[in-house]
Amino acid sequence: MIQLIRIVDSDDLYLKRLIPLYEGSFPLDERRPVEQLKRLIKSVEIMHFNAVVLDGELCGLFVFWDFGTFRYLEHFAIYPHLRNKKIGQQVLDYVAKNLPGLRLLEVEPAVGDEVAKRRVEYYRRNGYKVLEKDYIQPSYHKHEDACSLWIMGNNDSDSLPQYIERIKEDVYRRNV
Repeated sequence: MIQLIRIVDSDDLYLKRLIPLYEGSFPLDERRPVEQLKRLIKSVEIMHFNAVVLDGELCGLFVFWDFGTFRYLEHFAIYPHLRNKKIGQQVLDYVAKNLPGLRLLEVEPAVGDEVAKRRVEYYRRNGYKVLEKDYIQPSYHKHEDACSLWIMGNNDSDSLPQYIERIKEDVYRRNV
């Protein structure tokens, strides 16, 4: 059975094992520096950095921000040797059951790149749809350019522009 075990301490043993997965799964411009990540884990209540555990085995990480009226799914990665075993599917099923309401996430545009196309289709099969194609993700780093991404969500929302601004303000502009 899938468990999401929240990490709240920067010295957590799961976190030490997950940092290489975090750094290896996301390019530098799509992740924050590790020291900043550790500070956020300890100090920001709405950020949930979770170890994905299946039947006692550490399988990956899942990070989301709980804004009350919606949730922003920031990072999701399964160890390479455990991929294609439906673990990611189990996590998304768990999330759909246990994180009700609007859930938003960012994806690379499904234009040209086969991996990006497969990722968008994966989320579509799991109940998400593209809500915004003109989204610019602010940089996690002070001196780098922003990324052009798409916003996907499990429902439409008239409040999407306000939610996007909240993500930009609390997730990307937070300087902890």
